[in-house]
Amino acid sequence: MRVVRRLNLRRNVFRCMAGLLVATVLMSCGWRGIANVAVPGGPGTGPGAITIYVQMPDTLALNVNSLVRVADVAVGTVRSIDMKNWVATLTLGMKPDIKLPANATAKIGQTSLLGSQHLELAAPADPSPRLLRNGDTIPLKNSSAYPTTERVLASIATIVLGGGIPNLEVIQDEVYNMLNGRGDQIREFLNRLDTFAVEINRQRDDLTRAIDSSDRLVTIVANRNNTLDKVLTEFPPLIKHFADTQDLFVDAVQAVGRISSAVDPTLAPSRENPHTNLRSLQRPLCELSKAAPYLVGALRLLLTVPFNIDTLPKIIRGDYINLTGSLDLTLSTLDNGLLSGTGVSGMFRALEQAWGRDPSTMLPDVRFTPNAHDAPNGPLVERGTGIC
Repeated sequence: MRVVRRLNLRRNVFRCMAGLLVATVLMSCGWRGIANVAVPGGPGTGPGAITIYVQMPDTLALNVNSLVRVADVAVGTVRSIDMKNWVATLTLGMKPDIKLPANATAKIGQTSLLGSQHLELAAPADPSPRLLRNGDTIPLKNSSAYPTTERVLASIATIVLGGGIPNLEVIQDEVYNMLNGRGDQIREFLNRLDTFAVEINRQRDDLTRAIDSSDRLVTIVANRNNTLDKVLTEFPPLIKHFADTQDLFVDAVQAVGRISSAVDPTLAPSRENPHTNLRSLQRPLCELSKAAPYLVGALRLLLTVPFNIDTLPKIIRGDYINLTGSLDLTLSTLDNGLLSGTGVSGMFRALEQAWGRDPSTMLPDVRFTPNAHDAPNGPLVERGTGIC
């Protein structure tokens, strides 16, 4: 009997130690309950199953091994629930023959009143032509959840127990007390509000233009952020310098005032003469402004008379000057140059014609040539008008 008792005691001790060892191993491996153990043989676990990831704002009571449904038909299971980039992400195993658009929606629904939940996948109102493929992710914006039993019961309790409905009577009484006896004032306020709205609508284009201009100004300021930072950094020392030297500015202003007091008695008697001189100077200055476009070209010849400044490097070579001259000693030229205005003007021209020269090849006779300034298409000579 003692031997049998000792054997039973040893067997119980070994069983306890084995149980503690198994519990320790399970706790160290992150054991989260039997519901989180993957169950083989479910939908979406066979060969060829595809993996889809779903981002959820709240997983509620959804667990691993929960069903994934499409049109109330189980097409997969939830393999795992993980946190990725601070977003709850479901890993789904689904049948490979499921055809859903890439922008499919995912909702957590309640399978029964006892709290069992499943994930419902559906096509949106505007399905994408691309289909959901292995490894795709349904984003957070396409995920939501149906109201749970707890939320429905809480809403019913709020309605049954009154909720905030009694406060509506209080609000109604306060609004009545605020408006009672003030009809004329409220009517006047509404009229002014209507006028204000009309004026705002009339100036809508101006307001839009002002907003656009402000946007451009803000863009320019943003592009010159470094310059503004430098100005704001260097401006306070400048203000401090002005504050330290304000006495000097005051003295300078007072000195200018004393100079004005001393100069005014001297210039006052001769004030009319400078005024007349300035009025007289107006005409030549106006004409000079009209000749401004030609002044630069004239200076190019004026500074290097009788040579053009552009050809000056070709003319002067060391200690000699290159010149090309053309001497016209025809009788018609001599007649125009020497005998014009005399009693014998035209004598050399007649003699040259008598020797057989064609008059069309001779220089025009100045006696019968109209004034170049009055001739059609001649050079324009303007007289000063004194009007700018």
